[in-house]
Amino acid sequence: MKTKNIYFALTGFAIFAVISFLFYQSFYLYHLAYREQTQLFLMSGEYINTYFHHSAWMACLAGDFLTQFYCFNYTGALIITLSLLSLGGLFYLALGKVKFNFLCQNKQCKGLPFWIKILLVLALMTWEAFRNFGLDYELASTLSLIGGLSLFLLCTSFPQKGHWIFPILLTPLCYWLFGYGVFMFLILCLIFEINSHRYFLALLLIFISILTPALLRQQYHFTCKQAYQYPSNSFFNKPNFIIEDLLKLDVLSSYGSWAKVAELTEKKDLQLAASTYFYNLSHAMQGRLPIKLMDAYQPGTLGLLITLEPKTPFLSIWSSNEAWFQLGDMTMAEHATILGMIFSPKRRSSRMTKRLAEINMINGDTLASMKYLRLLQKTIVYKGWANERIPGHETDRVKKWLLQKQSLLSTQDTLRSAGNHTLSLRALVNNHPENNLALDYLLCHDLLAKDIDSFMADYLKYKGVGKEMPNRLYSEALLIGLTNRHASIEDVKQHLIQADVVNDFNAYNLQYEKDKGSGNNLQASYGKTYWFYYHFATFN
Repeated sequence: MKTKNIYFALTGFAIFAVISFLFYQSFYLYHLAYREQTQLFLMSGEYINTYFHHSAWMACLAGDFLTQFYCFNYTGALIITLSLLSLGGLFYLALGKVKFNFLCQNKQCKGLPFWIKILLVLALMTWEAFRNFGLDYELASTLSLIGGLSLFLLCTSFPQKGHWIFPILLTPLCYWLFGYGVFMFLILCLIFEINSHRYFLALLLIFISILTPALLRQQYHFTCKQAYQYPSNSFFNKPNFIIEDLLKLDVLSSYGSWAKVAELTEKKDLQLAASTYFYNLSHAMQGRLPIKLMDAYQPGTLGLLITLEPKTPFLSIWSSNEAWFQLGDMTMAEHATILGMIFSPKRRSSRMTKRLAEINMINGDTLASMKYLRLLQKTIVYKGWANERIPGHETDRVKKWLLQKQSLLSTQDTLRSAGNHTLSLRALVNNHPENNLALDYLLCHDLLAKDIDSFMADYLKYKGVGKEMPNRLYSEALLIGLTNRHASIEDVKQHLIQADVVNDFNAYNLQYEKDKGSGNNLQASYGKTYWFYYHFATFN
């Protein structure tokens, strides 16, 4: 029977491990990539020494060390799965140490039945697996529970003579090493001591467990809540596949996989400003922004460039530097990158550090770029990346990339507000008229803001009249602008607007007047035209 139970337990653990690994690898991979990108683990004594400044240092040190490897495929899912299996295995062993005598009447309990222990173990592992669905949930939280279980097993392995001293000594040690894992240690110790009729010791352990975080709270600069739950940051989480989709777009954009980003945003329209941001940027990087602009949900200008305000969601702040970096505005890109670093969970980030190094390399600021590259040289994962970019020792591929990015740098500074996107875009085009990406962003920004006057001025200034045939989007907008100016047929011809666009414009206006401003009959035929957007899009 025991052999059969062992096989059953191993089978249950194996099934759980397969489900856990497949889920995190197939459905939650980009949550794990995001967690790696929002930390920066340095292999230096000075950095590692910072972990001793707060409780749970061992759990946090081990958790952050392992999290840096989430950037490798399969590694993150494997690490989480192994940590859950370790938690379950240790909990099973711990349950074997307690007898639950107080649940029995007039007889001595031999311990929990095998099936009850298996159910409790699976419940704990499932609960912890769900907690790992949180966006900023840390591996250190799982390791804290593992640490508490490990110290309990260590405590019960000591000889019974003089046993009372060990839990008293290990309770504050457990908090110092594993933070809130002390409460897992406490619960099991209480059951163990009550079974042994050591009620005074059980009360003493409760007192020490409650008092220790309170006494150390000021030293660790914790709030009351943090003192008792660090390093955990949530009790229960549910999978959020919308966030996973956004993180996938964000991570793929950081890798420069623009075709894949464009395909994903077209396949799954989330109707969110954040997803539209990646839709527009991915098509712009392929020279198709004006062609594809009206084919997707457009929340005004928010879908082009992210406005950094106090109420801007963190994930939007996190991604906001990408568009400016690709456009060539290193000042705005650096501003957004620093904010992404500041508002990241631990105020440090491998991805933001890499971006700051790139920005300063492009700007030619060797001292600043070396500051960030030296940090990355102290990591295991990004040491090679940093070595390839050391000034004077760049690889040929990096040199080619650097020359291309530096060709878009502004030759003169412009005093402007960070929220004035139009002025920033005009500065880019003024410095480099050949920067077609910035020009498309400028013209599309005017259109999404319904600022036809600015569009007409910018179009005439940077594209001119009669120099090239405008694409469909710009043609539709030009017709609105020319109509507002009461332009003649000759003016329309001078702008080289195609005849079929003019005919559609006339048909649209006839239907609009016939329906007295209602868009019900227009949407089927003209829903993806700029005319429909201009008349019916509203801004909240």
